[in-house]
Amino acid sequence: MAKETSVFKHKGFTLAEVLITLGIIGIIAAIMYCFINPIIKDTTATTQLQKTYSVLQQALLKAVAENGEVKSWGISMESGGGGEKVLLNNLVKHLNTIKVCENGAGCYPNRTYKNLDGSSYVNWNILPDRSAVILTDGTMVMFNTSSASEVSDFGQIYVDINGAKPPNQVGVDFFYFYIFGNSLIPSGAPATFGNQFFIDHCIKDAGFACAAWVIYNGNLDYQYCSDLTWELKHSCKYSEKVLKRRAG
Repeated sequence: MAKETSVFKHKGFTLAEVLITLGIIGIIAAIMYCFINPIIKDTTATTQLQKTYSVLQQALLKAVAENGEVKSWGISMESGGGGEKVLLNNLVKHLNTIKVCENGAGCYPNRTYKNLDGSSYVNWNILPDRSAVILTDGTMVMFNTSSASEVSDFGQIYVDINGAKPPNQVGVDFFYFYIFGNSLIPSGAPATFGNQFFIDHCIKDAGFACAAWVIYNGNLDYQYCSDLTWELKHSCKYSEKVLKRRAG
C-alpha cells in the first residue's frame, strides 16, 4: 500500500513575524502603563495620606489626654515664639519616629518643592521656624505656628507622604492639616472651610487645600478635571483623565 502524503505542511513563524508581534505587544504594554501607572500612584497616595491622618489625629488626642486641651499648651502663633516646638514636644512621644529635627533643618530635603501647577514653591529645609520628624514609614511631618494664625487655632502640620522622594509637590505627595480646638482638620474640609475654599485653593491655586478631598473622596482627580465640587461632582470621568494624560 502506498504511503499517504499529507497535503498540509507545518509552517512556523518567521523571525520577522515574531519581531512584529513583540513590537505590537510592547506598544500596547507601554500605552497601558501610561494609563495604569497614574492610577496606582493616586491609589497609593490616598491610602498613605489616610493612614498618616489617622496616626497624627491619634497622637494629638493622646497628647490632649496627657497635657490637657491644646489651648492650655501655651502655643505662641508669633514668629520666633517657639509654638512649633511645643507642638513637636507634645506630639512626638506619641509618634513612631526615626529622626527628630527640633529646628526643622535636616528632616526635609534641601530642595525647592513645587505647587500643584508645577511652579516653584519653597525649600522647607532652610526655614528656621519649623520643627519636623520623620516617621518609621518614611513620612516626613512638619509643625508650624508662625504663619498659621489666619487658617487655624493652634498651628498647622504639613506631611510629605513619601518622604524625600519626588515629586515633592503640593497636592500630590505634600499636604496640609490645621489644628482647631483639639482636632486635626485636613485642609479644605468643607465643614470647616466651606465649599469654595477647595475650589479656590486646590483646583485654582497652589494645591494646599487638597488634603480633605483625598481623605474623604479617595482620589486625586483634581489633577485631571477642574469642575469637581463637594456638592455635586466627586470624581472625573475616565475620558477626562485620558484627555488630561494625553495632553500632559
